[in-house]
Amino acid sequence: MSTSGRAKAPWEDYGDTIVGKDSAAMTAAVDEYAKHRHEKSSAQNEEELARWREENKSIAKEYQFLKFEDYQDFEARKGKIYGYDEFISVLRNKCKLRCFYREMAHPQMLALWAFKKEFPDPECVTWVQRPFMIEMEIPHFDEHNVPLGPRYRGWRSVLMMLRLKEFLPESTINKVFGRANGPCSEKYNKFMQSMRQNYGLGAA
Repeated sequence: MSTSGRAKAPWEDYGDTIVGKDSAAMTAAVDEYAKHRHEKSSAQNEEELARWREENKSIAKEYQFLKFEDYQDFEARKGKIYGYDEFISVLRNKCKLRCFYREMAHPQMLALWAFKKEFPDPECVTWVQRPFMIEMEIPHFDEHNVPLGPRYRGWRSVLMMLRLKEFLPESTINKVFGRANGPCSEKYNKFMQSMRQNYGLGAA
């Protein structure tokens, strides 16, 4: 996808579109869930906000060890690009994951929620970037080359969270999205390996 002659990359200024359409079955499931839930209280909203802040702190701590020079080859990290609506369609139709998006305060961020087979209520998995996601995440660096957090969300980072929280097995991820290859895939592959070795989460 060429960016020549453009001030911004296409995935930065493509513009807002509707959140990916739910299937009839997914819509029915979400509606049924909503029947048994009321609007969150102010205290509950504050608790969820606090949880997000703690997660952001953990992400920032992870990013502080990243090196600026390792993330300068944008083309190598871009890989396959998914639109946010296409990405959730793949999760639903090929991975058979019951999931949906919810709006967040930032217009380019959507919360990904999903159901586990053994539980009736959905859980918040992580966030995706709207309107596009590149394959391998790229952090944002300040003027001193200190990483501050994600600049471009990588869809493989989303897959890592789906794996970590046991929404999808590694075998399904590999079958649907393919294995990660190339020099930029080292951290991703090490993560998947650690899930098998350190947490007892087999590939199946």
